This record gives sequence, structure tokens and C-alpha cells, in this order.
Amino acid sequence: MAITGKSSSSSLSGVVLAAAAALLLLLLLAITTLADDDENACGVNIPDVATDCKDYVWKGSEQQDPSPPCCKDIEGADVGCACRKLLTAEVQSLLDMNHVVYVGRKCGLSIPKGTKCGISSSTIEGGSA
Repeated sequence: MAITGKSSSSSLSGVVLAAAAALLLLLLLAITTLADDDENACGVNIPDVATDCKDYVWKGSEQQDPSPPCCKDIEGADVGCACRKLLTAEVQSLLDMNHVVYVGRKCGLSIPKGTKCGISSSTIEGGSA
């Protein structure tokens, strides 16, 4: 199923951006060497997120609904924390942003309106400023 820009509210745009930001940032932690005290950064267990969610968001993966364990792992994410600490261009280059958005939507993540976390709305199908 393709993600389209047909949204009836700006709050959906916030959910889309939150999903992208949270998963990107959390996966960044998973693929880098972390200090022991960062393993549970921003409200999630990074190794769990990396294990349970990676197959849904990497470039080259098929778009599919995330598993219940993936959603459970990211449900407590502090998206603002992740945005401030973890987002890099390197992470964005490793992930399919449309898949990240899809997974986030399916898992119910949200973010304050207007917060883009450095993600260009043109990167995300249907993104809006």
C-alpha cells in the first residue's frame, strides 16, 4: 500500500513526521557504538528496537505492517529527545523514509505540530510543511 498525501488534518502530518523522526533516531543508536548508559536512550531500549523494527524500514525492504513487538518497542519513545540527540543525514541515508512513516503511523507515534526533526517534507511522500 502506497502512502499518499491525502490527509484531512494537519495532525496526521505531525504523526507522519513523528514516526519518521522516532524510528530514524532510534535506529541510529542501534547501528552505532553506544555507551552502556545510552542503551535505553529517549525512552526505548535501542537493541530491542533495532532487532524488532529494522526489517520494516531499511532501504530495499518491502513495505509491510510492523510486528506487535516493533510497535511495543517504540510506543514509549520520547520523540523530542530522539530528534534533539540522534537524527543525522547518515541515518536517513540507510532507511526508506516512506517505510519509516508507514511504520510510525501503524504504531501510533505522534509529535508536536510543526516539529520536523530535520526531515525534509519533500523526502516523505505526502509530507507537508
